Amino acid sequence: MAPRPDPEHQKRDRAEILQEVLTSERPALIAQARAHSHRRQDADDALSDAAVQFLRYYDGPPGRDALRWMMFVTKRCAWEIAKRTRRSERATATAPQEFDSDPIDALPAVGPDPADHAVRGEEVGMIAAQIRELKPDERTALVLLGLGYSYREIAASQGWTYTKVNRCVFEGRARLRELLARGGSS
Repeated sequence: MAPRPDPEHQKRDRAEILQEVLTSERPALIAQARAHSHRRQDADDALSDAAVQFLRYYDGPPGRDALRWMMFVTKRCAWEIAKRTRRSERATATAPQEFDSDPIDALPAVGPDPADHAVRGEEVGMIAAQIRELKPDERTALVLLGLGYSYREIAASQGWTYTKVNRCVFEGRARLRELLARGGSS
């Protein structure tokens, strides 16, 4: 039976290997982190997270294998940080509970071109009027879905079940199609 390696010895070995990789390949690792990061400051965080993961989990030999491992984990850490950043930015955007009046007012403008805005403004106005004819829960679910919220986020923010969100979106879309086909009359 082979003796088990001493955990302290493994930690020391990992730290030495990590020091070698960071000393010789730091520019490549930073470039990898920046290439896959949402923001510049996230790249440094991704490299730090990858270093912590290296110290915890790396069991391979030093050299090219350690560098490949660090490159891969740095990329994955950058992706995870970018995903968390997007999630928090979406959460800090107009919160669904903050609708004092009509959620339709929270929809973004149609486009930057004034001529395009004028042409499509009538269409948007007609569709917005038809959306206002939907039941309040259907209207809220469809508008939040249009703003980019997921079914789970809508359920959490409104205190609904996932099934209710699914039903409101399905029935709201069906009723909206019906209203659009009839030209908006109830």
